[in-house]
Amino acid sequence: MDLEVIWQPAVVAAVVSAIVGPLIFFFLKRWDEKNRRNFEIRYSEYKHYLKALEDIASASQSDFERFMRETYADCLKGILEAEGRSNEPLLRLNDEINELTARVRESFSRATQELNGLRLVCSDELLSMVNEFVDIQRSLLNESCAVLSRLEQVDPNDPSAMFSGEMRQQGERSHELFEDIVRQMRKELGIK
Repeated sequence: MDLEVIWQPAVVAAVVSAIVGPLIFFFLKRWDEKNRRNFEIRYSEYKHYLKALEDIASASQSDFERFMRETYADCLKGILEAEGRSNEPLLRLNDEINELTARVRESFSRATQELNGLRLVCSDELLSMVNEFVDIQRSLLNESCAVLSRLEQVDPNDPSAMFSGEMRQQGERSHELFEDIVRQMRKELGIK
């Protein structure tokens, strides 16, 4: 009888551990795979959206810089060479400005449309930061386009005077906000 009292709990423990152990392992493995899959999906999405934010911030800046360095200089040279004989260089400059602003606005719209999917996978805090970033970039874009329309008022001795202090502050805030967005994305992904 003593053997039966010892034997019965040992068999029950062996049966339970043979069933419960693998079952716990199975559920832990599924939980880990689900977490890993969610991380990979979010990481991929965040990486895509971060690129879209970078495109929003840099596309218009590089287009404006290239325009001022190449097209604007070439048009000014044409205006000086024409010396009032023809309005053709001024018309060309106006056409180039219109083409640039249309191209920049189109690339901005395309990049902001890519951010729509972010609303599905990010936190409210991150979404708030992204919306503020896009609003700042939109404001900077509109002001930059307005500056281009006022090119005839540029002071050759101080060309930076045509940019307002508010534009500079928005540019700095935009840079800080981009860094905050990256930190928030890392936090949501669980990356230290």
